[in-house]
Amino acid sequence: MSANPQLVREMLNRDLHAAQRLQELLIEERGLLQTRNHEALVTLISEKNSHLTLLEGHAKERAALLQALQLDDNPQSWQEFLASDAHLTELIPLWQQLHNEVSQCNELNNLNGKLVARSQQTLKRLLDLVRGKTSTAGLYDASGSATNSSSSNTLTRA
Repeated sequence: MSANPQLVREMLNRDLHAAQRLQELLIEERGLLQTRNHEALVTLISEKNSHLTLLEGHAKERAALLQALQLDDNPQSWQEFLASDAHLTELIPLWQQLHNEVSQCNELNNLNGKLVARSQQTLKRLLDLVRGKTSTAGLYDASGSATNSSSSNTLTRA
């Protein structure tokens, strides 16, 4: 199990930089979602997608390296791979930092997803009010499908 330590260091540093930038973008995205700045979101989402594509490509490179060494592609295998060579053991903290950064990106992305879902729910309620639909508890029909028995009052009748 051997690999060029400098190449592995460059891979990890490159991935760490990309993950940190993605984290910055996700934090910025949260602010734009909270302020409902949809115009700025379009540009930010494009940049975010570019970084995600970049990270996916890097992950494939790491997977290919592990596969060439006949190891599984998972965080534990990376840890074992780095620990298996005296020249690579100094990279373990870098790998752990990358793993933590990616985990934080995942958490931030989940939070942003919840904000988007909440905004969609609010927008749906507002549209229902404008259309004159009042929400009531959902009921089930004879076939087991969910139905709403909502009365319909348009704004002109209200």
